[in-house]
Amino acid sequence: MLTFMASMACVAQESSIVLENNDGFRLSQAKRLSLMVKKDIDSNVRVQLSNGSYWKHTATWYDGKGEWQKLVFDFTSSGIADIPTQIAIYPTTDEVEGEQDIYVDNIVLEDAPMVNGVLLSQIADGSLSGELTLTGSWMKGRCMNTDSNPWAEVVYDDFSTLGAKLSSKVTSIDMRGTVTKDVQIVRLFSNPNTVVYADEQYAHANVIVGGNSPSVELEDSYAFAVPEGFAARSVTLKRGVRAGINSFVLPFDVDASEVGAVSVATYGDNQDGTGQSVVFDKSESVAANIPFITVDAEAASLMSFSDKMFMPTPSEFGNVFRGVYAPQSAEGLYGIDSNGKLHRGGSKASIASFHAYLVGAACQTSVMVAFSDVTTGIEKLKGVAVGADPNVYDLCGRRVGTLADLHSLAKGIYIMGGKKIANH
Repeated sequence: MLTFMASMACVAQESSIVLENNDGFRLSQAKRLSLMVKKDIDSNVRVQLSNGSYWKHTATWYDGKGEWQKLVFDFTSSGIADIPTQIAIYPTTDEVEGEQDIYVDNIVLEDAPMVNGVLLSQIADGSLSGELTLTGSWMKGRCMNTDSNPWAEVVYDDFSTLGAKLSSKVTSIDMRGTVTKDVQIVRLFSNPNTVVYADEQYAHANVIVGGNSPSVELEDSYAFAVPEGFAARSVTLKRGVRAGINSFVLPFDVDASEVGAVSVATYGDNQDGTGQSVVFDKSESVAANIPFITVDAEAASLMSFSDKMFMPTPSEFGNVFRGVYAPQSAEGLYGIDSNGKLHRGGSKASIASFHAYLVGAACQTSVMVAFSDVTTGIEKLKGVAVGADPNVYDLCGRRVGTLADLHSLAKGIYIMGGKKIANH
């Protein structure tokens, strides 16, 4: 970015500001120049760029008589092939009798808009996903290419251009520190769960300024992830909740009552020695990013929360009972039903965001859920105490011997007395 400061007053139509630089002005591929201007009449302002042998001309309309405003001149269609060495600014292209007052300040060759260090113009449509960082100047506007006859209108809208390059898998956009003009914030939400970090607040949910957001709106049909934590005054989550038991993972702490449940429960351990039941430990609340299930929940389709602190999204969500922040295939994974039975997913099974699943042994076909103080599902937990059963089982619950046979078994993980043991 190159910045100049200049002003002039009481000038005639043909007068101009001329800036020269023998080394050339490093005009980026955006081919845009901006300036602050204040005039006493409404009329066009013309800017010319030259490499010393030819000029390229662009004009834009000034309609803020007596007030400072930012004008942007786009030279994309002017075919500037060489680095310009001169910039000339004319106060008007119209017939003006006598003199007029004009003040010009903050003349800037704007940096090109870039995403994760790549020029916006070089990014394929629909290819962007995950975390994005914007740099450079992001603008929307129009001006006139005065090299043609009649003048040709030049329309530029970096936000619409970016919108076409976003996929529904974009989870966050950091636009802090960018130069912006006429921001089209709605263009950034191909994924409605996208979180935008900005320097100023816009009339849209999921915008974070200074670590705070007035509102966050989420849907379980789309991916979600945040690289930085923030506070939100209100949060809504669209997802189906059945009466009874549901699986969850949320990016903020919750009490059982906030998810419409009598209690919540987190994964405990496989304690029955067969691999056919899993135990969950009940509690009144659960921390952010910890997968859990609800107990005796009320049915709902929209959940609301207040004053929540979002935590950064971790890369993993548990080894056995795992949370999901992006829709995915559930083939071979165990999803929970409202009665507490876990079903192994087939080839067409899928799981949505803000849910959780259990990873089971390859030979299992059904799994029951049990609680540390109350049993649910079809069978009661066997509750085998350590040392009460001398038999050794594989992870599929098949008896493979006793403690005396352990030394002759293959190396691996086995279950004895309700506990996993490693045989070296």
